[in-house]
Amino acid sequence: MKTIRTTAAAVTAAALIAALAGCSTDTDSTGGSTDALTPVEFGLPTNMGANNSPMAVAEALGYFQDEGLKVDIVVTGDSTSIVQGIDSGSLDIGSTPPEPIWQAMTKGSDLQLVYNYIRKQTGSLAVLDDSPITSLDDFEGAVIGQYSLGTSNMLLSEGILASAGLEPDVDYTHLAVGTGAAALQALKTGQVDALSLWDTEYAAFEAQGTPLRYFTTDEVASLFSTTYFSSADFVADNPEVIEGFGRAMAKATLFTATNPEAALRIMYDEYPDTLVAGNSIDDQLKVDLVALNARIALLTAGDPQGTQSWGAYDEAALTAWGTFALDAGIIDSAVDTVAAAPNTFVAAYNDFDADAVIAEAENWSAE
Repeated sequence: MKTIRTTAAAVTAAALIAALAGCSTDTDSTGGSTDALTPVEFGLPTNMGANNSPMAVAEALGYFQDEGLKVDIVVTGDSTSIVQGIDSGSLDIGSTPPEPIWQAMTKGSDLQLVYNYIRKQTGSLAVLDDSPITSLDDFEGAVIGQYSLGTSNMLLSEGILASAGLEPDVDYTHLAVGTGAAALQALKTGQVDALSLWDTEYAAFEAQGTPLRYFTTDEVASLFSTTYFSSADFVADNPEVIEGFGRAMAKATLFTATNPEAALRIMYDEYPDTLVAGNSIDDQLKVDLVALNARIALLTAGDPQGTQSWGAYDEAALTAWGTFALDAGIIDSAVDTVAAAPNTFVAAYNDFDADAVIAEAENWSAE
């Protein structure tokens, strides 16, 4: 059984360092020694769930350990804290959509995007199917529910609404509502007029009988989403860590795409807190499989296995991100997005026996 350490959403870099101190362990999930493994502090902005199940697969099946790594997950509750942790050196690798990375780079942070995890955009604005909101212009005066007020999805939604000439705190406001049942309840009761979450959350809501309508722009829909990143110094000093981490995640993503039910059952076993109280595993699988299959379509967009491009960034998508972020007011000065993602380790990420991973997934059994 795994536990994930959680920091407060507004954690400072110093507090994050303190949270990391003294939390190591010398056994892995199977009870084996990890003394010879390299510890990696990994920042995750959201709690473990169907959207993060490949991470549980990489842990449980020993993909990280095979690379000589012991990955310690730190959940921050927001993306800003992860950027701060990478900047301070208290985190080694972080996970976030790119918006806060671009913002930090305009302020002098020397960050590098190292692994393109979610290859298509996950975020959009969603309203109930019977909502009077029918266009972006109708969001004037709206209250928009966010996971937290430090989430990258808030920046994305502001960028989407900027295309309609709407400004935050002038034409609309944000409210932190969390995720899951709490977020859906806020939408259904009218506490918020719309949600700014992501694909797996929306898919779960619809699977439970709540139809939604979505708003984005063609430009946003073309952008990649969650990426793994680090500091340029850490990448330069620890290339084998970056290579191993990315290769483990490529294998775990391929396993998950091959057998999503197995990935979810592995996650439930590794992280029992992901099971909703009162739900049977079979009942939860019905919802989580809908959400995970929606995410797999984005994780495998462009056929990364067939093209040997796990973790790779497309230059056109990087350029589009730079243009969108500047035009939408997410950043106030240009960022060289292409230089920030040099694709240094792509060949190493794809250097594994895919047939063996697929066979492991196909033959996996909970017994």
